[in-house]
Amino acid sequence: MGGKLRKVIGFRRQTRQLKRAGGGETDFGERSRSKQMINDNPSPVRLEDIASRVGVSRSEVSRVLNGRIREGKGVGPATRDRILTAAREMNYRPHRAAQSLARGRTDTVALMMVVDRTPQAIQSAEAYHELTPHYHEIIGGLTYTLNQYGLHLLLAQCGTPDTDPLMAMDQIARSRTCDGMIITDMLVNDPRPGILDEAGMSYVVRGSSPTPGTVAVGSDNVAVGYQAITYLYGLGHRRILFYNIGRDMMAGERRYEGFCKARDETALGKSLEYRDDAHYENGIYTSLLERLDQPEIPTAIFTEDEIGALGAERALKEAGLRVPEDVSVMTCLNARFMRMVAPHLTVLNVRQVEVASEAGHKLARMLRGEIVERCQTFMPPILEERHSTGPPLSRQIW
Repeated sequence: MGGKLRKVIGFRRQTRQLKRAGGGETDFGERSRSKQMINDNPSPVRLEDIASRVGVSRSEVSRVLNGRIREGKGVGPATRDRILTAAREMNYRPHRAAQSLARGRTDTVALMMVVDRTPQAIQSAEAYHELTPHYHEIIGGLTYTLNQYGLHLLLAQCGTPDTDPLMAMDQIARSRTCDGMIITDMLVNDPRPGILDEAGMSYVVRGSSPTPGTVAVGSDNVAVGYQAITYLYGLGHRRILFYNIGRDMMAGERRYEGFCKARDETALGKSLEYRDDAHYENGIYTSLLERLDQPEIPTAIFTEDEIGALGAERALKEAGLRVPEDVSVMTCLNARFMRMVAPHLTVLNVRQVEVASEAGHKLARMLRGEIVERCQTFMPPILEERHSTGPPLSRQIW
């Protein structure tokens, strides 16, 4: 045993010595593989390489490849073509980070997505882990529009349930991760426009702006509240239950304004019920199920969005009530994927894609240096009548 052990130790010692000396099959194999990897991943082509091949300065190559042509100066058309040809043949790929640094631009726009930090949202898995339907519309409209201007969309989560969303947004603005921002889901006393003004960041409000003199594009939520009540009233409904988003939000406050206007015009009084303390599918489901246990149930219900409408329909089904024969259900948004899930719902289409697209156009023009009027623009909702609404069983007027 002792002789065999000495042989093994001696072999290992010789192997280590060969590696240190740079010899041996093991080391040669490793160096061969390293050389192969280097050949498979050649160094990127630099502006200096193109300049050396064409015989011009690096700065002239940079101007031509970046489209910064100086009239009456610089290289002529023939040399310009040679530079472009050499770049193609050498498979030149520009370094995006270096270009952004040189130009002082990122060609990126951030959409600030605000996390719902309310206890009801945090306790609801559907609200905490999923984007609400309107974000799908906003992202789609912005991505398509910004691409027309050569801009990219950055999705930025503005805080978490445990952190301050304003601090997160301020950090992104001051770090210059993007050239401009789209801010949405505005609060009545929203400080975000002021923060971005102080940081010198270009931005557009997608929605109702609480701050005068800002560039803002939104859905007309006053019209949403008003048309919801007047439409159901026109069908003959007098006991109507209206579920609104919170009035701490600009959209919710404006819907309430439209609700009050319709209430006064129709003189419905107490037969018109208003709630803004129940949200999301489970919240509306639980709230409505409790209401259906009380006398004089509503004959028509309006929910804050299509997710809420699904909760209302679930409660009605459990109570043995039919839609729309016993109770009409109406909502708003008209998200694309919800049209596949619930194509029967009567909705007020708030034109989320069009609103987001127009916000994207305005911000892109601002980033180009164009003058954009600092004002609020509203798009009116479009009523899309389907199969979830109809006249009440009794058309008696209370």
